[in-house]
Order: sequence, then structure tokens, then C-alpha cells
Amino acid sequence: MSKYARTLLALVAATVLLSALVSSASAGRLSTTSRNVRATWASMEFIEPLGTTVRCPVTLEGSFHSATMAKVVDALVGHISRATLNNAACSGGTGTILQASLPWHIRYVGFMGTLPNITALRTVAIGMGFRAAGSFGNCLFLTTTLQPSTGQLNRNATTRSLTSVTAGGTITSSENCGPFGERITARLGGTSTSLTVLGSTTLITVTLI
Repeated sequence: MSKYARTLLALVAATVLLSALVSSASAGRLSTTSRNVRATWASMEFIEPLGTTVRCPVTLEGSFHSATMAKVVDALVGHISRATLNNAACSGGTGTILQASLPWHIRYVGFMGTLPNITALRTVAIGMGFRAAGSFGNCLFLTTTLQPSTGQLNRNATTRSLTSVTAGGTITSSENCGPFGERITARLGGTSTSLTVLGSTTLITVTLI
């Protein structure tokens, strides 16, 4: 191969690589195969700092506002319209979801992984209201922009399917409810056992566009 041909081949390869990198970096939207979502936790955890953990089965249902969403921090991308908690199956205490607080607003805050291989979408829920009771007291909690609950939507980078949601967030009670009349600060935790299209067992695929 001549020196000219080798140089031309190298330039073509570099151009193709650069084009791919620019395409991945500039992709600013996410596309989903379904707007309607259902996530189920066999055990969502409420972890109180002195050691008490309340675990309850929880199911959340909601939707994305659009089949495509901007990859913009703090963008409003969806809401949770239905939430149920099986109090009879709780351990370590009890829990109650405040139905009057629904719907809860979902905002996009970022992603994990390296483009285009996103491994998780990071979201927060604002306005989520619930009550947790245990040895620490009986406390009311309401998530805010300063103390939101978090939802990490885990994604298989190969199949592009959402596989589960990991709950999180550190929240302070909205009232004085502790054993000494203090407010309680606790954490949410637990990963869902199912994340599918609402009313189906079909997984949701998220594609970078």
C-alpha cells in the first residue's frame, strides 16, 4: 500500500470515529418504548439513623409526559399517579402513603455510565407524602426540592431495557415526632423487583437519540 493510500485510509478512519463521538456527545434526547410505567418493590426500606428499618411492599404507577424527553437537568419528565403500600406485610413498623399528595412530580437529574452506554437514569420525586411508624415514633414526611426522594432507573446498556428502580433520598420529618420531641431524619432504600409497561410484563426500552 502506498504512503498516500495509508494516509487517506487513516483520515477516513479518523473522520468516522470523530463523527461517532460527536453524534454520541450531541444526542440530547431519550426515547422510550412506553410512556406508562409500573414498578414493584417486595421491600422498600425506611432506614432510621438509630437502627430501626421499616420494610414494606410498595407499588408505584405513573407515566412519562412524552415518548421522548430532553436530557436536561431538572426537566419535568413524568409523574407518579398511583401508589400502594401493603401495610399488613410490613416489618419493623408500619407505613402509610398519603394519597392526597398524589400525583408526585418526577424530574430528570442525570445519568450514569459513559455515552452512549448509559447504565442508569437518575430522577427525583417532589411532593411525595408518607407516614412511617416504628420505635422512633410516628412521623410524617414530605419530599421537597431540597430533600427529594430519588429514583435510579437501572438500564442494561446492551439491550437498552430498564431493569429496575433503586429508591433513595434522605428526608427529615415535617413534624416533631421523635422520642424526645425532635424531628427524625431517615433514608429510603431498596431496589424494585419489577419495572415494566403498565398492565404488562414487557420491559421498557430507552434509546439515546
